[in-house]
Amino acid sequence: MRTNDEEVEKLFNNYGFHCGRMISGSKSGYRERHPKNDIVFNARIYTPKHGNVFWGDLDITIDGEKLQEVCNQLGEEMIITYESVSWYAEDKKYGDIEKNAHAKFTPNEKTYLQRVYDGLHGIKAGNMTIVTGRGVDWIKKKFKIKK
Repeated sequence: MRTNDEEVEKLFNNYGFHCGRMISGSKSGYRERHPKNDIVFNARIYTPKHGNVFWGDLDITIDGEKLQEVCNQLGEEMIITYESVSWYAEDKKYGDIEKNAHAKFTPNEKTYLQRVYDGLHGIKAGNMTIVTGRGVDWIKKKFKIKK
């Protein structure tokens, strides 16, 4: 699918992923209600071609199938990062951002990849050091089947 930024925004909106999306008024309350879910508050989604295409709250466990459909229609990989990575990501290449991604979607897959963490590390963002999880590997995760 050949897209421009406006078409990409419309695609995300059509699946309910409008920029600034909130899934709960209380982050801690939402985590308490969904302790096993893969939740990223203030997430950022990047693609190799379009850069940062979304920011807002995601429950990847619940939103996974829709995110995969968006990925399929875009026809390119999408990575999901935490907000703090976006502070580092300005003017960085996709491959550098991907090293700090939490999740990765690839077109036409039945699973997504989730980062396995081991300890903490720091990444430089201007004169700040952002402490984040040190991703050491990827694991395949299945989408939650909606009943």
